[in-house]
Amino acid sequence: ELINGEKEDETCLRKYRKRCMQDMHQRLSFGPKYGYLYELQSGEQFLETIEKERKTITIIVHIYEDGIKGCEFLNNSLACLAAEYFMVRFCKIKASNTGAGDRFPPDILPTLLVYRGGELVSNFINVAEHFN
Repeated sequence: ELINGEKEDETCLRKYRKRCMQDMHQRLSFGPKYGYLYELQSGEQFLETIEKERKTITIIVHIYEDGIKGCEFLNNSLACLAAEYFMVRFCKIKASNTGAGDRFPPDILPTLLVYRGGELVSNFINVAEHFN
């Protein structure tokens, strides 16, 4: 009976430690938390998102269109990543809604743009080409 009691105590202690670590991690995680894939509706909203975000936040934007190979798969993948990397802002926008649709023809979609501090730091064109 004593052994079972000790095991229960140990289990309770483990749960308590885990909860304390989660609380501490939450307190130390300063800044905004996102956690999902945002749908941008217009070119204006796209620019505003890039320009008004904190300079320390990384923003990943997926430019897509419905019916283009790989776009739906990438949207689903980014939604999963957004839930895990909640300190990164994940967004998506249809190429036709950017106001610069001619700059994003179907043959270069899906495209990923990565911004930090209002600046484009990386871009990945026709990402589906690299899927297996």
